[in-house]
Amino acid sequence: MFYFFYMRNLLLAILMCLPLATMAQEKQMVVYRDGRTPLRIDVASVDSIKFEDAVEEHEYVDLGLSVLWATCNIGAATPEEYGNYFAWGETVTKDSYTEENYVYAEKGAYKDLPKDIAGTEYDAATAIWKGEWRMPNINEVEELAKNCTWTWTAQKEVNGYRIVGPSGKEIFLPAAGQWRNAPINVGSTGYYWTSSLSDEYSSAAYNLNFTGFSGRWSANRAYGFCIRAVCNK
Repeated sequence: MFYFFYMRNLLLAILMCLPLATMAQEKQMVVYRDGRTPLRIDVASVDSIKFEDAVEEHEYVDLGLSVLWATCNIGAATPEEYGNYFAWGETVTKDSYTEENYVYAEKGAYKDLPKDIAGTEYDAATAIWKGEWRMPNINEVEELAKNCTWTWTAQKEVNGYRIVGPSGKEIFLPAAGQWRNAPINVGSTGYYWTSSLSDEYSSAAYNLNFTGFSGRWSANRAYGFCIRAVCNK
């Protein structure tokens, strides 16, 4: 690790000291990895060099809708895993999800949050998966509900819905239930947060609810629901 940082700093020092105009005539920056040469860059085309933390890649499916849907829940490694549960607007998991321990409530009064938290500091998908990932808004969830074919099934012995989009491709949403003082309704239904605050109650947010797909379903922001992330095309 020390050697990596030493070489990185040495490279930066060299590039800063040498005139780019002179280097551009004859020089290329060559990046070596595992003894190979995967990348050559003309120095003249280099404006700056920045080292960033690697972003973990996650798979998605193009269902033929307005956004791309992740193949698994936040905190899950496969489509069948339930993953993590989150209170709306929180980005860490807890042992229980109640009004008493909800971060954005005090003495029963709920604090104001943006009407749409997608891509903000309150978005667990953005905070954990980073990159372009975010929570879906209510319109995107309604699009998923209305424009896809939903079939209740068991995938690898896990109950849930097989969802086939207009493109013919599919995703699986497991019946992960919800979490309050403990998990409830697991295996029989599912609750997935959207990024949209309820239009009727400031203490509630819209969610995708397996109980029904007509109308807009909202629930107490303090409850622990799963999140299926999306990203823009």
